[in-house]
Formats: sequence, C-alpha cells, structure tokens
Amino acid sequence: MNSRLESEENAIEQNHNGRQYSNLYSVKEFSKVYKIGINTVYRLCKLNDFPFIQIGGKIYIVADEFVAWVNKNRGKVV
Repeated sequence: MNSRLESEENAIEQNHNGRQYSNLYSVKEFSKVYKIGINTVYRLCKLNDFPFIQIGGKIYIVADEFVAWVNKNRGKVV
C-alpha cells in the first residue's frame, strides 16, 4: 500500500475519537478530509460500488470501506 493511503487510514483512525458515527463522514466532512469537491463526492455516491449509506436525507461515506474501494479501483477512471 502506498504511503498516502496509509496516512489516510491513520487520519480515519484519529478522526474516530469522539465522533458519534466514527466510521461515517458526511459529504461535507469527507470532501474536506479527502480534498475532493462536494459535487464530485455526490457523483461518486451514484456509482454502484461506492461505499456510502443514506440515512434519511443525509448521505454518509463509510470511511474504512473507502480505502478498500480506492485500492480496488486503482488505475481506473471513475
């Protein structure tokens, strides 16, 4: 695994402290942490295998599964 993904995993673990849903990021939080535009995050959520869950009207990205998704899709254009 490359060092950037390892540092992202460490960031995920650090962000778990004190969070109600430690493994879930809102679209806004995810966009900020991963430096991905909000519109791009919403487009990713439309992909069949992107790890998100919708609770009521809010979308949450499953952080731990995101790293695995990135590894699975490495080298692809999404």
